[in-house]
Amino acid sequence: MLKTALTPRWLLGLLLVLALASGFVMLSKWQINASTLGQVTVDSAKDVVRPYSQVLQPHDPLSMTEADTVVEATGSYVQGSTYLVENKLKDGAEGYWLVSLFVPDDSQQVSTSLGEGPRGIVVARAWTPTAEIPAEPTGTVTIAGRVVGNDAPITSKDVSEENRGKARVLASANSSYLTNVWNAALFNGILTLDSESSGATPLTDQGTIADTATLLDSSGVLQPIRADQVTDETVDWLNIFYALEWLVFAGFALYLWYRLLKDSVEKTTDPTLYFEYEGEYWVDEATGRPYYWDPADQAYYYFDDIPD
Repeated sequence: MLKTALTPRWLLGLLLVLALASGFVMLSKWQINASTLGQVTVDSAKDVVRPYSQVLQPHDPLSMTEADTVVEATGSYVQGSTYLVENKLKDGAEGYWLVSLFVPDDSQQVSTSLGEGPRGIVVARAWTPTAEIPAEPTGTVTIAGRVVGNDAPITSKDVSEENRGKARVLASANSSYLTNVWNAALFNGILTLDSESSGATPLTDQGTIADTATLLDSSGVLQPIRADQVTDETVDWLNIFYALEWLVFAGFALYLWYRLLKDSVEKTTDPTLYFEYEGEYWVDEATGRPYYWDPADQAYYYFDDIPD
C-alpha cells in the first residue's frame, strides 16, 4: 500500500485532502474563538483614574468601551437633590443607593427645554442600610469612582408621587429619568463613588483609587459603593458543537483518501472482490494464472482461478 501511496497520483490527492482538512481545522478554530467573543474580562486600564471629561460626553450614550471606567471630578453637590434607589445590595445585605446631582466646576452652561444651567453628573454617593437621607457635603468636593450604565427605568412599587418630593425613593438609577426629576441637563451614566474628599483623591502608585479612600460622612453609616467591572465568562456551546463538527469533517476527509487508496490496492491484489467477470480470459504462461484486460481501468488483472 505504501508503494501505491507514494505514486504522484496519490501524493497529489493527499496534498489536496490535507489542504481541505486544514481548512476544516481553521474553521473549527474560528468557531472556538467565536464561542468566547461575547465574554467581557477585567481591563486594568479602566481602574486608572481619568478626568470625567474623557469618558462622559454631552449627548453621547455611555459606550461599552467607556463603561466601568474610573473617573474623578471636582465641583459641588446640589443641596437637597438626593434620592434613594431601593433594592441595592452590598456584601449580600439589601439597602439603598444615595443618588445626588453633582455639578463639576468646569461644566459648561447649556440651554434645554428644561431651562438653562450647567450639565450635571448623576452620582451614586454611597450605599446605606436605612431609608434616611443625609445632607449632601457642602463646598467644593472632589469625587472619584466607576462610571456604570443606567438601570432600566422602572417605577417603585412601594412609593407614589416620586417627583413631588413626598417620597424620595426610586426603583432605579437612570439619568434619563433623573433629568426630569431634577430639571437639569445630565451626562449619561451613573458615577458610583469610591472616594469623596475636600482635597485630592488618594491614589496608589499605579494611579488607581487607594483602599484608604473614604466618603465625607460624619455618621459612619454610609459605605462607598466600590462597583466592580462587569465581566461575562459565558461560553456559546453551539459554537463548540460546530467546532467539533468541522474536526469530524477533517477526519472524514483523511479517512476517505485512505479508503480510496486501500480500495485501489485491493483492486490490484484481489480484483475478484471488485469485478464481475465476463468475456475472454487468458493464461499467463509463466505463472499459470488467468488474467484479463479491463478497458475502463486500462490495466491487466490476474486471478488464481477463472471464475465460473
